[in-house]
Amino acid sequence: MTAVLWLAGAILLAEVSRHRAACAGAVLLACVSGTTLPDLDLSLGLVHRSILTHGPLLPALLLLGPSRWRPAAAGLALGIGLHVAADTFPNAMTGYATVKLPFAGSIGATASYLWLAANALALTVVGGMLLAREFPPRWLAGLLAGSGAIGIAYLFVTDGGWPALGIYAAFGWLAVRQRKQARIG
Repeated sequence: MTAVLWLAGAILLAEVSRHRAACAGAVLLACVSGTTLPDLDLSLGLVHRSILTHGPLLPALLLLGPSRWRPAAAGLALGIGLHVAADTFPNAMTGYATVKLPFAGSIGATASYLWLAANALALTVVGGMLLAREFPPRWLAGLLAGSGAIGIAYLFVTDGGWPALGIYAAFGWLAVRQRKQARIG
């Protein structure tokens, strides 16, 4: 339930102030929210790892709201991306760990791995793209660093977080290396 309060704070901050620092705060609050919000499925009477909460639906709903909510949508996408990245590495993809459709049950182990991995990637990319549209480069770098710190803190302590953290680190290293190569060439 705390995740809902973090998200409400992010939306309220984005709603009441157009100042860039307030929008940046909304991004970070929503990112924190997104790291645990998908597990709200249990409180909503859904089964664990519901496809409704472990995918793009919640950030998409924010994008349907006023344009000033976009920073919160970006942060939420990044946070949920981190959450589903960790969920991609359960001890075993059976029963409780699989992704479920409402009224239909599990989508199976292979489809669950694919759903979680694809959504971790898509939500991370979309969150980053939304940030790039809303903030100038210096602010973007700071927000990506802040979101990265939130991600490290979350992935460091959650089941499945270490492998996900390793993959994010590898992609980060590759991105930095690619950028350096582009400058040299």
